[in-house]
Amino acid sequence: MPRNFFTGPGYFDVDATLSKSFGLPSMRIIGENAKLEFRANFYNLFNKLNLTSVQTDIFNSHFGEAQNALGSRTIEMQARFSF
Repeated sequence: MPRNFFTGPGYFDVDATLSKSFGLPSMRIIGENAKLEFRANFYNLFNKLNLTSVQTDIFNSHFGEAQNALGSRTIEMQARFSF
């Protein structure tokens, strides 16, 4: 086999962000340009399994097996009030 023959599994990841901002009416307490923003961050949106640390030692009984995997889908929610 030539050098670097074994390339291992590929990596695929899609991250996305959705946000919506609402303007609030003018009030003496919060001011004229008050806003309320909701935001959601999605990491690994399609929940694709990404394997890491593939065993490349041909004398090991676990040759070719992935030893670890990266994190699954994560969703982060935020709310922001600005005035």
